[in-house]
Amino acid sequence: MARKIDEDKLLRIKNATMKTIVDCGIEKTTIAMIAKSAKVSGGYLYRTYSGKQALIDELYFDKVSSLNSELSFLIGLNPTSITSILETFIQNRLLFALNEPIASKFFYQLLHNDNFTLTGEIKKETIDIIENIKQIGVQSGEISKSTNLTQIHYHILVYVVDYIQFIRSNFFENQELNTTVIDYLVINILSIFKKDN
Repeated sequence: MARKIDEDKLLRIKNATMKTIVDCGIEKTTIAMIAKSAKVSGGYLYRTYSGKQALIDELYFDKVSSLNSELSFLIGLNPTSITSILETFIQNRLLFALNEPIASKFFYQLLHNDNFTLTGEIKKETIDIIENIKQIGVQSGEISKSTNLTQIHYHILVYVVDYIQFIRSNFFENQELNTTVIDYLVINILSIFKKDN
C-alpha cells in the first residue's frame, strides 16, 4: 500500500511540476509552488528530488527517452522509407498536444530552454536514431546526402513541436489542429530533407 501512495504522490508531483511551469514559467516556478500544487510537503519533495532542476530533468529525459523509443519502434515497422515514420510520428505529436495539452506545452518550453540538453547515453541513443533515419532516407531518396543530423533532428522534433504550438496559440487566425497539419508538416519536412545544401 505504501508503494501505491508513493507512486500516486510522484505522479501528482510530476503533473504539478508541468502545470506550474506552463502557468508560471520555468524560472518563476519554485519547489514550494510545486509541492503546494501536488499537495505534498516540501520536505517530501526534497527527499525525492535534490531540487527543481533534478525534477524537471527527470521529466525531460523521460519524454526524450519515450520519443526515442517511439521513433525506434516506427523505424522497425518501416525500415525502408521515412515518409510513414514521419506521418505517424507527427500524428502522435498532434494527438499528444490535443490529449495532454499541459504536458505538450511543458515539453515545448523545455525545448526552448538552454538548461535542458541531452547528455550521455540518451544523447548517444538520439544520435543513433537520427543516423538511422538519415541512412533510410538517403537509401530511399527521401533525404539528400548533404542533409546533416542537426537538420534532421530539428525538423522531426523541434519544428514539429513548434508548429503545433504555434497553431494552437491561434496567433494569426483561429486554426484547428487536424490532419491538414500532419500533411503540411510531412510535405515541408520531406522537401527540406531532399534539398542539396
